[in-house]
Amino acid sequence: MPRGDTVINRITIVALSLASITLSGVEAKASWLVDSKKFHISAHGQTSCQDCHEDIAEKTLHPNPGDVNKELTDLFSADQCLSCHDDIMDDLDQGLHGAKKVKDPKKYGYCLQCHNPHYQPRLGENRIGRFHPTKPRHEQCGACHEQRSALPALSPEDEACMKCHRSVDPEDLRGKERIAELCFLCHGQTGTQAQKMTGKVVPLINQKEYQSTPHAGITCTVCHPQSAQFNHTGQRLGDCHQCHLPHDEKVSRDVHAGVACEACHLKGIEPVRDPQSKVVIWKKEPKVGKTSTVHQMLRINDGVLCQRCHFRGNQIGAVSIILPAKSILCMPCHAGTFSVGDTITILALIVFLAGVVLTVSVLLTGSLRGQSDLNFFHKIRKILWTSVITLFSRKMFLIIKAMILDVLFQRRLYRQSQTRWLIHSLIFLPLVLRFFWGFLALIGSLCKPECSSVWAMLDKNYPATAFLFDVTGIMIILGVILAFIRGGLRQPSQLPGLPRQDRVALSLIAGIIVVGFILEGMRVSMTGHPHGAGYAFLGYRISMLFTETRGLTEAYGYLWYIHAILTGVFVAYLPFSRLLHIIVAPVVLAINAVYEHD
Repeated sequence: MPRGDTVINRITIVALSLASITLSGVEAKASWLVDSKKFHISAHGQTSCQDCHEDIAEKTLHPNPGDVNKELTDLFSADQCLSCHDDIMDDLDQGLHGAKKVKDPKKYGYCLQCHNPHYQPRLGENRIGRFHPTKPRHEQCGACHEQRSALPALSPEDEACMKCHRSVDPEDLRGKERIAELCFLCHGQTGTQAQKMTGKVVPLINQKEYQSTPHAGITCTVCHPQSAQFNHTGQRLGDCHQCHLPHDEKVSRDVHAGVACEACHLKGIEPVRDPQSKVVIWKKEPKVGKTSTVHQMLRINDGVLCQRCHFRGNQIGAVSIILPAKSILCMPCHAGTFSVGDTITILALIVFLAGVVLTVSVLLTGSLRGQSDLNFFHKIRKILWTSVITLFSRKMFLIIKAMILDVLFQRRLYRQSQTRWLIHSLIFLPLVLRFFWGFLALIGSLCKPECSSVWAMLDKNYPATAFLFDVTGIMIILGVILAFIRGGLRQPSQLPGLPRQDRVALSLIAGIIVVGFILEGMRVSMTGHPHGAGYAFLGYRISMLFTETRGLTEAYGYLWYIHAILTGVFVAYLPFSRLLHIIVAPVVLAINAVYEHD
């Protein structure tokens, strides 16, 4: 019987309720479910089921689990068609088929290659045409049943067939029950002959226990869209994302974009890395004679399930220790999160905020324009009030202009020194680009998780993402190198008393980026050099150094913490360094933009 194509939408898969025929030389696929309305208006609509399937009544076991893994070609016999269409072979002997000349009649011996027997339209004068669900039934059936909208009653024999084989609405409660009944004919545990045969190959399902699982109220064909068809074991699974939105970045992290949902949420499975796609999938060795527990979903609320992948000596390339989510400190370079839960982030922010408070305190020791008698708290209140008024005034456009021209594109620095502008831009602009890329991806994962482009921006192996982050990383390192060279050349001629170059801050920036590239190379090597990782051209070449290296999954975690510590030290050091202008300069430029036009 022809198999129905699946109709996919974001919430459910309405599978196997429709059937289609491929007319492009590809074998028409078969479903065990038949749309009775389409069948009724087809060429065989008035033919009894057993006229074609005459051996069914003689079988002692139906359904027979021994047949479900066969191909349709194994069960097809041209004699079934030729018993009625006996003129076909005569035409083929004359080089004709369907009033068309054919070159190789031998290619026309398998009728199902082009014809779907359940939905084949009538030909010639009796043609009705294809079924159209939006049109009234009597308009399409008028050739046989004038002005009749109801289907004629089936014979008792045919009704017995359609009791199991009639396609149903999988969203309807009764439809769900009918499909479940069909599945449990072989997969249940009620002791039937079919179930005993199935139980010798795969574990059976306890129907009572199944009712307590999370997906018991969902039609079987939603998760198993090809389950009602031949080659049963070769079916693909449904996509969890048709019903469930992906986890946000804080929960799943970007690296888990290449991990199948089932690898974490199914009970009693083993995660494995697919050698072709490099995606972490799952396998489950069937324990024949045991009750299947695979439908019992697991909820991840602690680190226990993470240890499925994250342990010493794992074979899927997962870090042996469970790392925290990228925190707010990571956002200038990565698609981080707004979390501040790890120790490094908390300590770094405490020192950073203390430095900012000290800086602001020093700045407020001066007087405001025209108001020298205000105390500390009055100055803060005055600044806040002025900021609020400016925010909702036309002056805000002046501030935006200054932020774009003087902060982002550094117009004033360019006018002073094009060399300094180039070096500064090589460090600053890549960080800005990385920040906006990661920030947009993070917001997208929270607001539009169903959007595929969001996950492409988070996927380190996506070509554009991989290329962008490698290019920007190289730009930052080049900028730091040029800054060191320029600082060394200026040092002998520098006037006494002027602040020297802050090499500590520059070294921290360089260290963060270099360690980041090494981490990228280790990750690519650990995960088997996945598709797209080659666009991270520097990280990919570094990964070649670790191809035969053992213990990467252990070393990666420690190096990751070194990377995080360097980032935390840099953030904590920033308010006390000569790079304080990164914070102060935008504020000063905004104030100047307002007062210069007063």
